[in-house]
Amino acid sequence: MTAIARAGLFAAAAIVSAGVSQAQITGEVWLNDAGDATDALLSSPTLSTTPDATFSSGAINYQSQVTAYSLGAFLNNPVFYNTSANFTSDGGAGAYLNNTFFYFTGSLYLNAGANTFVVAHDDGLQLNIDGLGLVVNSPGGQAENFTPFTVTASTAGNYNFELAYGECEGPPADLVWSINQQTVGSNVPDSATTGSLLGIGLIALGAFGRRIKQ
Repeated sequence: MTAIARAGLFAAAAIVSAGVSQAQITGEVWLNDAGDATDALLSSPTLSTTPDATFSSGAINYQSQVTAYSLGAFLNNPVFYNTSANFTSDGGAGAYLNNTFFYFTGSLYLNAGANTFVVAHDDGLQLNIDGLGLVVNSPGGQAENFTPFTVTASTAGNYNFELAYGECEGPPADLVWSINQQTVGSNVPDSATTGSLLGIGLIALGAFGRRIKQ
Protein backbone atom coordinates (compact mmCIF):
# COMPACT_ATOMS: atom_id res chain seq x y z
CA MET A 1 0.00 0.00 0.00
CA THR A 2 1.37 3.41 -0.95
CA ALA A 3 2.14 6.11 1.61
CA ILE A 4 -0.70 8.24 0.21
CA ALA A 5 -3.16 5.36 0.54
CA ARG A 6 -2.05 4.77 4.11
CA ALA A 7 -2.48 8.48 4.86
CA GLY A 8 -6.00 8.43 3.48
CA LEU A 9 -7.01 5.39 5.51
CA PHE A 10 -5.37 6.82 8.64
CA ALA A 11 -7.32 10.06 8.25
CA ALA A 12 -10.57 8.15 7.78
CA ALA A 13 -9.88 6.13 10.93
CA ALA A 14 -9.03 9.32 12.81
CA ILE A 15 -12.43 10.74 11.95
CA VAL A 16 -14.06 7.80 13.75
CA SER A 17 -11.76 7.81 16.78
CA ALA A 18 -11.20 11.55 17.32
CA GLY A 19 -14.40 12.94 15.85
CA VAL A 20 -16.20 12.36 19.14
CA SER A 21 -15.55 13.83 22.57
CA GLN A 22 -16.47 12.34 25.93
CA ALA A 23 -18.66 14.62 27.98
CA GLN A 24 -17.17 15.17 31.43
CA ILE A 25 -19.62 14.96 34.33
CA THR A 26 -18.74 15.56 37.98
CA GLY A 27 -21.14 14.88 40.83
CA GLU A 28 -21.26 16.01 44.46
CA VAL A 29 -23.51 14.58 47.18
CA TRP A 30 -24.80 15.90 50.50
CA LEU A 31 -26.45 13.20 52.66
CA ASN A 32 -29.12 13.75 55.32
CA ASP A 33 -29.88 17.22 53.94
CA ALA A 34 -33.67 17.36 53.97
CA GLY A 35 -33.96 21.11 53.33
CA ASP A 36 -31.80 21.22 50.22
CA ALA A 37 -33.08 17.85 48.96
CA THR A 38 -36.59 19.28 49.06
CA ASP A 39 -35.74 22.55 47.33
CA ALA A 40 -33.01 21.31 44.92
CA LEU A 41 -31.86 24.83 44.04
CA LEU A 42 -28.77 25.82 42.08
CA SER A 43 -28.49 28.77 44.48
CA SER A 44 -28.39 26.52 47.57
CA PRO A 45 -25.98 27.67 50.31
CA THR A 46 -25.03 24.00 50.71
CA LEU A 47 -22.95 24.26 47.53
CA SER A 48 -20.42 26.37 49.43
CA THR A 49 -19.87 23.57 51.98
CA THR A 50 -17.85 20.36 51.66
CA PRO A 51 -19.88 17.52 50.12
CA ASP A 52 -20.11 14.09 51.72
CA ALA A 53 -18.99 12.54 48.43
CA THR A 54 -17.61 13.51 45.06
CA PHE A 55 -17.56 11.31 41.99
CA SER A 56 -17.34 11.21 38.21
CA SER A 57 -20.18 9.89 36.09
CA GLY A 58 -20.27 8.13 32.75
CA ALA A 59 -23.89 9.10 32.12
CA ILE A 60 -26.84 10.68 33.93
CA ASN A 61 -29.10 7.64 33.97
CA TYR A 62 -30.06 6.72 37.53
CA GLN A 63 -33.12 4.70 38.51
CA SER A 64 -33.64 3.12 41.92
CA GLN A 65 -36.30 0.78 40.48
CA VAL A 66 -33.56 -0.89 38.45
CA THR A 67 -31.13 -1.23 41.36
CA ALA A 68 -31.99 -0.33 44.97
CA TYR A 69 -32.84 2.67 47.15
CA SER A 70 -29.33 3.33 48.44
CA LEU A 71 -26.84 5.94 47.34
CA GLY A 72 -24.35 3.58 45.72
CA ALA A 73 -26.98 1.41 44.05
CA PHE A 74 -28.86 4.40 42.63
CA LEU A 75 -25.71 5.91 41.11
CA ASN A 76 -24.57 2.56 39.72
CA ASN A 77 -27.01 2.60 36.80
CA PRO A 78 -25.36 2.34 34.33
CA VAL A 79 -21.96 3.00 35.93
CA PHE A 80 -20.59 4.70 39.03
CA TYR A 81 -16.93 5.74 39.08
CA ASN A 82 -14.85 6.38 42.23
CA THR A 83 -17.19 4.49 44.55
CA SER A 84 -14.67 4.54 47.39
CA ALA A 85 -13.91 8.27 47.25
CA ASN A 86 -15.11 10.18 50.31
CA PHE A 87 -17.78 7.63 51.21
CA THR A 88 -16.82 7.29 54.85
CA SER A 89 -19.69 8.97 56.71
CA ASP A 90 -23.42 8.41 57.06
CA GLY A 91 -23.28 4.82 55.85
CA GLY A 92 -21.13 5.44 52.78
CA ALA A 93 -22.38 4.11 49.47
CA GLY A 94 -24.93 2.01 51.36
CA ALA A 95 -26.57 5.11 52.86
CA TYR A 96 -30.35 5.37 52.58
CA LEU A 97 -31.08 7.61 49.62
CA ASN A 98 -33.86 9.75 51.07
CA ASN A 99 -33.02 13.41 51.86
CA THR A 100 -29.99 13.47 49.54
CA PHE A 101 -28.96 16.55 47.54
CA PHE A 102 -26.96 16.17 44.31
CA TYR A 103 -25.08 18.73 42.23
CA PHE A 104 -23.78 17.84 38.75
CA THR A 105 -21.57 19.88 36.43
CA GLY A 106 -20.27 19.01 32.99
CA SER A 107 -20.59 19.65 29.28
CA LEU A 108 -22.97 18.46 26.60
CA TYR A 109 -23.14 18.73 22.83
CA LEU A 110 -26.00 20.64 21.19
CA ASN A 111 -26.83 20.81 17.51
CA ALA A 112 -27.46 24.19 15.93
CA GLY A 113 -31.21 24.78 16.05
CA ALA A 114 -33.72 22.61 17.91
CA ASN A 115 -32.55 19.94 20.39
CA THR A 116 -35.04 17.54 21.99
CA PHE A 117 -34.64 17.15 25.76
CA VAL A 118 -36.16 14.61 28.14
CA VAL A 119 -35.28 14.98 31.83
CA ALA A 120 -37.18 12.44 33.91
CA HIS A 121 -36.86 13.19 37.62
CA ASP A 122 -38.37 12.18 40.94
CA ASP A 123 -38.05 14.44 42.94
CA GLY A 124 -37.03 18.09 42.33
CA LEU A 125 -34.59 19.47 39.79
CA GLN A 126 -33.10 22.67 38.41
CA LEU A 127 -30.99 22.65 35.23
CA ASN A 128 -29.01 25.55 33.81
CA ILE A 129 -27.15 25.50 30.49
CA ASP A 130 -24.61 28.28 30.09
CA GLY A 131 -25.71 30.72 27.42
CA LEU A 132 -29.26 29.35 27.39
CA GLY A 133 -30.30 29.87 31.01
CA LEU A 134 -32.55 27.88 33.34
CA VAL A 135 -34.11 25.29 31.04
CA VAL A 136 -35.71 23.18 33.81
CA ASN A 137 -37.11 24.80 36.95
CA SER A 138 -38.94 22.19 38.99
CA PRO A 139 -37.19 22.15 42.37
CA GLY A 140 -39.80 20.78 44.80
CA GLY A 141 -40.68 17.24 45.84
CA GLN A 142 -43.03 15.57 43.36
CA ALA A 143 -44.02 12.43 41.52
CA GLU A 144 -41.94 11.56 38.46
CA ASN A 145 -41.95 14.30 35.85
CA PHE A 146 -41.33 13.04 32.31
CA THR A 147 -41.98 15.85 29.85
CA PRO A 148 -40.12 16.27 26.53
CA PHE A 149 -39.24 19.82 25.51
CA THR A 150 -37.04 21.63 22.99
CA VAL A 151 -33.95 23.78 23.50
CA THR A 152 -32.69 25.92 20.63
CA ALA A 153 -28.97 26.61 20.27
CA SER A 154 -27.70 29.30 17.92
CA THR A 155 -24.51 27.36 17.14
CA ALA A 156 -23.48 23.73 17.39
CA GLY A 157 -20.93 22.84 20.04
CA ASN A 158 -20.26 21.88 23.65
CA TYR A 159 -22.14 23.77 26.38
CA ASN A 160 -21.44 23.70 30.11
CA PHE A 161 -24.30 22.83 32.46
CA GLU A 162 -25.16 22.82 36.16
CA LEU A 163 -27.84 20.52 37.56
CA ALA A 164 -29.27 20.35 41.10
CA TYR A 165 -31.32 17.28 42.03
CA GLY A 166 -33.00 16.39 45.30
CA GLU A 167 -34.41 13.08 46.52
CA CYS A 168 -36.80 13.79 49.38
CA GLU A 169 -40.00 11.74 49.32
CA GLY A 170 -38.86 8.14 49.53
CA PRO A 171 -38.62 5.56 46.76
CA PRO A 172 -38.52 5.47 43.86
CA ALA A 173 -35.76 7.87 42.78
CA ASP A 174 -35.17 8.71 39.12
CA LEU A 175 -32.83 11.01 37.24
CA VAL A 176 -32.55 10.22 33.52
CA TRP A 177 -31.45 12.90 31.07
CA SER A 178 -31.27 12.52 27.31
CA ILE A 179 -30.77 14.94 24.42
CA ASN A 180 -31.63 14.04 20.83
CA GLN A 181 -32.20 10.43 21.92
CA GLN A 182 -28.74 10.14 23.53
CA THR A 183 -28.12 9.91 27.26
CA VAL A 184 -26.11 12.87 28.50
CA GLY A 185 -22.57 11.62 29.08
CA SER A 186 -22.47 9.49 25.94
CA ASN A 187 -19.91 10.13 23.24
CA VAL A 188 -20.98 13.14 21.23
CA PRO A 189 -19.69 14.63 17.96
CA ASP A 190 -17.18 17.43 18.12
CA SER A 191 -18.02 19.42 15.00
CA ALA A 192 -14.71 21.29 14.76
CA THR A 193 -12.60 18.16 15.07
CA THR A 194 -14.78 16.17 12.70
CA GLY A 195 -14.72 18.92 10.08
CA SER A 196 -10.95 19.37 10.10
CA LEU A 197 -10.25 15.64 10.01
CA LEU A 198 -12.76 15.14 7.22
CA GLY A 199 -10.94 17.75 5.17
CA ILE A 200 -7.60 15.99 5.75
CA GLY A 201 -9.09 12.65 4.80
CA LEU A 202 -10.64 13.95 1.59
CA ILE A 203 -7.40 15.63 0.52
CA ALA A 204 -5.40 12.44 1.12
CA LEU A 205 -7.91 10.20 -0.63
CA GLY A 206 -8.17 12.64 -3.54
CA ALA A 207 -4.41 12.59 -4.00
CA PHE A 208 -4.49 8.80 -3.92
CA GLY A 209 -7.16 8.75 -6.63
CA ARG A 210 -5.12 11.03 -8.88
CA ARG A 211 -2.08 8.77 -8.42
CA ILE A 212 -4.08 5.72 -9.55
CA LYS A 213 -5.20 7.49 -12.78
CA GLN A 214 -1.62 8.41 -13.75
